[in-house]
Amino acid sequence: MKRLIIILILSMTTCLSTAQSQSDAILNLCSQINKDSLEYNVRTLQDFGSRYAFNDNRKQIAEYLMHRLENYGFETEIDSFYLEMEYPYNSGIINKTWQYNVVGKKQGLWDRGTTLHIGAHYDDVSFKEGFADYVNIAPGADDNASGVAGILEIARVFALNDIKPIKTLVINFFAAEEQGLIGSNHRIDGITQPTWKENIVGMINLDMIGYCTADSANYIANIITYDNSPELTEMAINFANLYTNLTPFETIMYNNASDSYSYYIYGVRSLFLSENEFTPHYHTERDLFTTLNYDYMKQITMLAAAMTYECSVNNDYGTVSLKEEPQTEDLDLIIRNQPSEGEISYLIKGNSKHNTLSLYDLQGRKLTQIPLQTTESIGKIDVSSLQSGLYTLKLEGSNQAVSRKVIIVR
Repeated sequence: MKRLIIILILSMTTCLSTAQSQSDAILNLCSQINKDSLEYNVRTLQDFGSRYAFNDNRKQIAEYLMHRLENYGFETEIDSFYLEMEYPYNSGIINKTWQYNVVGKKQGLWDRGTTLHIGAHYDDVSFKEGFADYVNIAPGADDNASGVAGILEIARVFALNDIKPIKTLVINFFAAEEQGLIGSNHRIDGITQPTWKENIVGMINLDMIGYCTADSANYIANIITYDNSPELTEMAINFANLYTNLTPFETIMYNNASDSYSYYIYGVRSLFLSENEFTPHYHTERDLFTTLNYDYMKQITMLAAAMTYECSVNNDYGTVSLKEEPQTEDLDLIIRNQPSEGEISYLIKGNSKHNTLSLYDLQGRKLTQIPLQTTESIGKIDVSSLQSGLYTLKLEGSNQAVSRKVIIVR
């Protein structure tokens, strides 16, 4: 009984320590969200001129966004699709174009097939009067350079902190949202047809997050919800109170008006973050970067960053298990002392030369990296300075990887 009590106390201490470290990591991440960086992103997108879906610059914009994600360590691709439609509606103008969704992926440490999607549409539109009088001057600062700017800033701070998620983090910049969520519909349809290619644990969408005339003590953010996503809704409300100056306002208003709705109708748990005070410059030439409140935008981006971290790095959210990469035909990694106290003793079966042995914590941070220059198969790693908890030891080489969970106790 005494041994059982000690084990339970150790387990509780480990859980509390892990929870505290995750909270500290989120606070650190939020502290690095920079409003000047957000403004730079919005101004750069505005400088493209109109981002109207049928403009000739649409591929140039997509390639710019792709290169930005590559600079932050994401694997990227262009998800292109052909669009033929009358737009503006009832105008008699038939547009025939290729459209370009931008996709960036940061692969999960334990389960690459389980994904968290975050996204924002990058196209815009502007009208003089009503929806028939289209004009080709659409700065689209709030709608939706602001959402794209927030996503880029999240990618930047993830890269700055070398965060490696447990689940694969997928960033989506959607095309042709203004024409009826066409880009996001194409994207999710491609993932689900003919069978599901990913286990998507959630989708977080940013659309119009920059307009606010209130003082900082009265910032309100719309938490736009879906009936299949109570966990995301609860997280958003809790995290708004924990990590930001925002007062969260839960609503279903406009939940069918942005790209998260495309995911929702396919059954994916979804959430839509947006400004509470609707911009008076919506879909006009006046939607300029000078009209936005970048301190307010910073707060919503902090909320999105906190949720992105929690959903992709913390294993408690979603359906992912602590999945290990199995042995290959030529290689296997065995932990010889579980739990490990002070040091990890390992055994490698197979030729370990030119492989690398790395130790990661639950936040995906690489703590130790050991190049293996010989065929030596037995070794030890000093972990006496580490907190009790769950870690991953990963053996990587050319075209092969084997990972094992390690429980460290002090």
